[in-house]
Amino acid sequence: MRRRVVITGTGAVSALGGTPDALWQGLLADRSGIRRLPRLAAMGLPVTTGGEIGMEAPADRAIADALAEAGLEAAGCGLVWGAGLDTFELTGGDLSLGAAGSTFATLAAPFGGPRRMIAVACASSTQALGEAALLVRRGRVEACVAGGSSAMLSPFYLLGFARLGAVALDRGGDDPAAVCRPFDRRRQGFALADGAAALVVESYDSARRRGAGMLAELVGFGSSQDAFDLNRPPPDGAGAELAARRALDDASLDAGEIDAVNAHGTATLVGDRAEAAALRRLLNAEWRRTPVSSAKGAIGHAMAAAGALEAIVACRTCATGLVPPTVNLRHPDPDCDLDHVIAEPRDAGARTVLSLSLGMGGQNAAVVLRRVEE
Repeated sequence: MRRRVVITGTGAVSALGGTPDALWQGLLADRSGIRRLPRLAAMGLPVTTGGEIGMEAPADRAIADALAEAGLEAAGCGLVWGAGLDTFELTGGDLSLGAAGSTFATLAAPFGGPRRMIAVACASSTQALGEAALLVRRGRVEACVAGGSSAMLSPFYLLGFARLGAVALDRGGDDPAAVCRPFDRRRQGFALADGAAALVVESYDSARRRGAGMLAELVGFGSSQDAFDLNRPPPDGAGAELAARRALDDASLDAGEIDAVNAHGTATLVGDRAEAAALRRLLNAEWRRTPVSSAKGAIGHAMAAAGALEAIVACRTCATGLVPPTVNLRHPDPDCDLDHVIAEPRDAGARTVLSLSLGMGGQNAAVVLRRVEE
């Protein structure tokens, strides 16, 4: 019999603050945490804005907060952690997790269950969340921490993404908080960000036995590989659609049963259009009335941490029914036509949310979260 899997704890460090509540309340308030950073401006870089977190060892903090909320100890849990290649630094033979402030070995040391590191770029922590759920579902462990961390605000990455045309460049008179505009016809690319997020994935029976709070149920997971181009998705978003369909199949749900979509929504010209095309096909007749939102206008793109941060937002949507707005979206691109949530949260009574992560290099991952029902 397939075991039910629930989320019992979360921890988040983002440009909006150091807790999941700071992330959620900032999104509901349509507020951006992207700022102009004097240290970058002093270097003469073409990009001087980003989502800075101002905290050391955020991965340690996110994991500790998630375990504390769940009421669990690391020794009794597994760990599946997303850390894309963009966050690695080779120092003394160890892979350092950038802003995480720890090597993976150090981060994983307290955990008594299975320990894995996932590296599939921007899809890393969503893939980690799905694989952690599979470990719990199959009985390998009763609880597992999943998430990711990323450190992007360095000249190397800022210049690299600027050369790729993926990141929004500084332009005279621009409001730094508004440089990242997912799905907006004025968008110029994403804002890079640091961040970390962790979720405790646990079997429903274990959580119920302990009397733990259940934030959402993880009912579906799917992934795919575009096999198209290292730096851009296929224009029709076929890979994104496939990952989402696999997540729905895993959840035994039809697309019409999805109440809201937490989109990858990076604010790149080609990425947003491909994702919108994929969602229109996926949702079929329901696409005009299924609310879609992206968190990246508020927190920037934290790469390997992005999917876990957004899964925490999806958990809050499942619990409250509220879909937060896409910060900085005011003039939707007609080629990104969807039921966008703009300027203020929408009380959609949402109970089931699809969360998508679409990684550079073509890796896609999707999870379906649902309000817990006894």
